[in-house]
Amino acid sequence: MMKKIHPHIGDTQTVYLNTVVKDLSIEVGDYTIYNDFVSNPLLFEQSNVLYHYPINHERLINR
Repeated sequence: MMKKIHPHIGDTQTVYLNTVVKDLSIEVGDYTIYNDFVSNPLLFEQSNVLYHYPINHERLINR
């Protein structure tokens, strides 16, 4: 698993998703990156995973 949050030095708008996603029902590949130039990319789950309810026991897989 990647430990580094930002793939590029000085670029705080781009992150490796596997370092910022904490929900165990969301699976992200090791080199999947996300860029958000409007809001904080560290808030990926709160901003983009809007209808992923734990009661449904669903899994979100991005590879």
